[in-house]
Amino acid sequence: MPKPLPGPLYPITHCPNPQGWDHVDVARCLIRCGIRFFQVRDKTLPDGRLYRQLLKIRLLCREAGACFVVNDRVDLALAVEADGVHLGQDDLPPAAARRLLGEGALIGLSTHDWDQFRRGLEEPVDYLALGPIFPTHTKEDAAPVVGLELVRKASGSTDLPLVAIGGISVEKASGVWQSGARSVAVVSDIAGAESPERRIRAYLERSRIRIGTT
Repeated sequence: MPKPLPGPLYPITHCPNPQGWDHVDVARCLIRCGIRFFQVRDKTLPDGRLYRQLLKIRLLCREAGACFVVNDRVDLALAVEADGVHLGQDDLPPAAARRLLGEGALIGLSTHDWDQFRRGLEEPVDYLALGPIFPTHTKEDAAPVVGLELVRKASGSTDLPLVAIGGISVEKASGVWQSGARSVAVVSDIAGAESPERRIRAYLERSRIRIGTT
């Protein structure tokens, strides 16, 4: 059975947010809007609280036929039987994560320049993320902007799904897809929206226009 892959919109949960939601509330909103692949990311929540929220998200996803990956934390992904993990350059190497999680797990890897992307192609991953595409305030230590030209180069060099991330808004998404990215990963443009649900649906509508469906 083929593994699920990120859709045109790849949301990443973020707390705190204007709604006062926790990750479970965000996941519920995503699933209600039709999202079936997303990432849970939290750098500050105590392990016990994040673990309990991840368990609830796993139940929501299994009921809806959705998938979620955990940012960075292979241990928590394993503990809650998440669908996989998304790793950064300073996290556990993908090969080690693969040994722990097994062949059926989804593993994504963030890359921030051409050399990192090229090395990522040699890793046992299911998709590669590239960015930041545009300036972003989500991460204080964000890498230099890579731009759409590198998206075009990267997408033409592999059959692996390419996820573009960093400073993407609904207004910029079409250009990113047209440059070859399979998915746009979005954090603040959804998390900071007055209505995350309306924002998600705006992305999905633009993605349908892009592929010529109604």
